Order: sequence, then C-alpha cells, then structure tokens
Amino acid sequence: MLPTWLTEEYLQPRLRSYYKDDQLKILRIWAKPATGKGDNYVGVIVRVYVDYQQGDGSVQNKSYIVKQALTPDVPQAKVFYEYDVYKREMDMYEFILPKMKALLQEAGLTGKLTADAITVDRENSTIILEDLAQYKYINTDRVKQMDLTHTKLTLDLLAKFHAASIVLRQRHQELVTDCFFINFFSLGKKGYTEVFTGLFRAFLRFIDGQPQLKQRYGKKLEKLNDHIMEYGNRIYQVEENELLSLIHSDCWTTNIMFQYDDSGLPKTATAIDFQFSNYTSPALDLHYFFATSLREEVLDKESELVELYYNALKQSIEKLAYKGLFPSLQEFLLQFERRRFMSLLSNLFKPVIVYNGSEQSSDLSNLYTENEEGLGFQKAIYDSEVVIRSTTRFLAILDSKGVLDLQ
Repeated sequence: MLPTWLTEEYLQPRLRSYYKDDQLKILRIWAKPATGKGDNYVGVIVRVYVDYQQGDGSVQNKSYIVKQALTPDVPQAKVFYEYDVYKREMDMYEFILPKMKALLQEAGLTGKLTADAITVDRENSTIILEDLAQYKYINTDRVKQMDLTHTKLTLDLLAKFHAASIVLRQRHQELVTDCFFINFFSLGKKGYTEVFTGLFRAFLRFIDGQPQLKQRYGKKLEKLNDHIMEYGNRIYQVEENELLSLIHSDCWTTNIMFQYDDSGLPKTATAIDFQFSNYTSPALDLHYFFATSLREEVLDKESELVELYYNALKQSIEKLAYKGLFPSLQEFLLQFERRRFMSLLSNLFKPVIVYNGSEQSSDLSNLYTENEEGLGFQKAIYDSEVVIRSTTRFLAILDSKGVLDLQ
C-alpha cells in the first residue's frame, strides 16, 4: 500500500529532476511490500511501480524502493531514534555515498557501490531508491549462507567501501558529522543496552539447556554478562596508529546483493541499508560479516579471507591516492584480533538469521524480551542443530583466544 503522501504529484517532479527530463509524465503508480516478515526490523519498505512517459514520447515501466522510518509510536522505534538511525541513512544517501561513488570512479574503481537515491525526503523521513532488482541484483539465501565465491565478492566490495570512506574523511571532513561516531555501544545511550543484554540473556538460557556447552563455558559466559556493553564500547575505540574507516555496520546476507552471469555464477556485489554506518575500525565489519553470513567451510578459511580483504583494501587505497599511514598485514591482523569480541556479539544474531520456521516476527524486541511471546520466539530460533553446531564451533575458537575471559 502506498503512503498517503506518495502521489503522482509528489513523485513526478522528483523523477523529472533525477532523469533530467522536464517533460516526464507519470501515467500510473502502484506498490507492493518489498520485504517479507522478519527480514527488516528498522523501517517500512515498499516497492513502487511506475509507468511514465518521457519527453521524447517513449513509455518506461520502472520500480523503486521506498524506505520510510517507523513512526515514533512503534515500540522498537525509540531505539532507532535515539541512535540517529534515520538521519544517518539519509545523510549517507544524500551526501556520503555519492561522494564515495565519485571518488571510486575517479580512481578507476568500477562497480556499483549501492543504489542511487532518487530523492531524500527529510520531512517524511523517507528515501526513494532505484530498485536494484531491475539490474538483476538479488540476495543469497540467508538460511543457507554464503559460499566462498560470494564471500570474496563481498570482501572486495567492503574493501572499496572502506577505502573510499578513508579518503572521503581526508578530503571532505565537513560531511563526517557527529552522527557517524555513534555506535551500538556509545556511552550515554541506553536503547541498545537493553537489546544486547537481552540478547545475551537469551543466549545464556540456550547455553543452560546444552549440558556440554554449559559445563565447558557456562561460568565464563555468566561472568561476561555484566560486561557486554563495556567490552563492546572498547572494541569500537580506534587508536591513533590504527585504521579509521566508515563501516557498513550491518553487513550480512540480506544487505548484500549480487549480479550473476549467464552460467549462474555471481560476478558483482553491491550493498544496501546504511542506517548504522559509523567511523571505527574496518575489522568490525569483517567480524560481523564472518559471524552472521558465512558457511562453516568458508569460516575455516578466516586467515585467508582477512589477507584477501587486506590486499584488496591496500590496492584500493593506493588507487585513491591516499596520503596517510597504512598498516602492514601483520599490524592489521593485530587490529582484527583485538576486536575478536565482536564475533561473540555478532553471533547473538545468528539464530534468527538462519531460522526458517513458521514463527516469524517483525518485532525486534521478541529477540530479547522475557515476556511470553519473546521467550517463545527465542526458543523457536534456538531450537536448531545448525545453531548448536555453530555455537559449539565459535565458543571453542573464542575460548582458545581468551575472548571469554574477563579483560
């Protein structure tokens, strides 16, 4: 269903401006939901279909993605407003991403970074984007997760994104406003304290029901319970000798789209959804992406993947004529390892990402609240052999590296 304000009169001048065609005339407009239940918690996303006539008389049939902020009365919305989520994404599409795109093009780094914004409407807290489906971009299956080929394309995309953002901050400091230094664990913010501590309690309840995991890791995890936000804040801090870049901050299967060649192999990747982007260590994007989105056999290649990403980042930064310190591979590996705690935090989302049961929920709070509905949903998403196997694997790795010990 179309928002009441999204009329032909509203959209026509904006399409005229975007296509640079003062004679463009909308003939018909209609809409369908663009996401399924449980695929998006942050806003309302609608796919709008438009038939329009160009100034030369030709008729076009195109679709667009309309992203609108949740209204303040929606229970989970208060968290997003507290963290400037909607303003941040509007700033990304209106100011940051176009500049990053231009920097990459100037350096000869091709590929579509993200969808173009047709318009950014702050009055209606809405962004209208070109529909990447028209260019045959699609998502991989979040339940099956990414194979090695998709993973490598995503890492190459992240490397370009991070490199462009480093140079952007050097050349256009005025665009990097305060909202880009707010993260989930920022001091003085409360909303995500409830989210992450609730997610961790749900995780502890799951561990409590797994005798072997409880015996091996239960006491250590219980001790960590009071330090989740403190340690989370710590890994977002960047020292002077470390890389500081804009990160996607929500890089998982649903937010990366791929084009395929005629034989069905992925050939290019692009990113969507930048509500949480902030300046910190690019290593955090890697940990989050690895923990939420990769198949187990791909995760086994972690050191190879980090080196592949590092080489792509170095190549991109050199083509962008970056003037500044750049870490050696060994130095970057240390930066990556210092933020291993992000792997634990990211894995808190894994159960809902790989869940494919009938009990879907569009309410973020059901992931962590302890009412009847929330506890029922948490039980459903954790009741999975995949989750048990995945948890067993990542806890063993984290424990061997000392991440489960109090710091």
